[in-house]
Amino acid sequence: MKKILYVIIAIIVTSCIGETALPPTAHKDSTDIRTTTAAYLSDTISDSILLMPSTHQADSLLFRLTHHYSENFNFLVKADSLTLVPREGDMMHDTCKVYHGDVIVVAAIKPLAGGDIDSIWVKVASNQHTMGWILEQELLQGTTPDDPISEMLDALTGSRAIWMTSIILIGIIAIAFSKRKNLRKSLLPSFFNEMDSPYPSFFLILTTIIAALYASIQNFVPEFWQEYYFHPTLNPLVLPPLMATLVVMAWLLIITLIAVIDEIYHHFYFMAGITYLAKLLGLAMMVYLFVSWTTIIYIGYAILLILLPLLGKQMLHRIKDIKH
Repeated sequence: MKKILYVIIAIIVTSCIGETALPPTAHKDSTDIRTTTAAYLSDTISDSILLMPSTHQADSLLFRLTHHYSENFNFLVKADSLTLVPREGDMMHDTCKVYHGDVIVVAAIKPLAGGDIDSIWVKVASNQHTMGWILEQELLQGTTPDDPISEMLDALTGSRAIWMTSIILIGIIAIAFSKRKNLRKSLLPSFFNEMDSPYPSFFLILTTIIAALYASIQNFVPEFWQEYYFHPTLNPLVLPPLMATLVVMAWLLIITLIAVIDEIYHHFYFMAGITYLAKLLGLAMMVYLFVSWTTIIYIGYAILLILLPLLGKQMLHRIKDIKH
């Protein structure tokens, strides 16, 4: 168990360090760097026109800030196919298609009058012979950013109704199975009393905090989540404080789940352990959905203040039991 945790911590540290690595030019002689920098600044400041962005540059920057992608951004096609159409002035004069699994790059962006998403055309290309224009709405619906984290987030979001419902149903079945098994004793043991470990309580605490935090981001600053979706990273040091907190909590949740599985392995036989894990995940999913949905209407914050002390009390109680 400790070896697994060490590996995870090493991955976190590596991801944090990797983003702050110096570029190759940083290893040049310091005198050359100062000379080059001074010459560059002198040439730049001498011409005030260079200090002012062009209209195209300003529009591109504004589009990047509001739509979270720009020219040369890569998308991965998730739809069965997307149809690209030619426009006046293009070298290609016929429609063409890109298919599931193709990587396409944004070559140009042309907002039309009105500025709505339905009036924005994006030119994309798969290769020199496959390129054309597509409406932005259709592009975003049929693609994901070409990044493993973005693909995972899109898959989880697109099928969340299925996997969330499945986890809850499995948890309910596990609870019903445990209740039937203990029916002769006329006593259903408390869930937290089934295993002397603080990790299940801590897992539920993290789940509750993540639910409230994610709902708060979606409610107040959804552009933070959109930016993270298009430009994801495992390094919390390069993210805004709110998103950095969410990423750190996600890492802690993964580590705690591994610790829970290890504790179950040492406390239960196979079927009893599977049943306990199913109950824990089902309960965590119900807590997540309940807190996230109620946080949207602000009631979730009051529920958060009620749940955290209760779960914290259970965790402290387990820690005291272990010490004794």
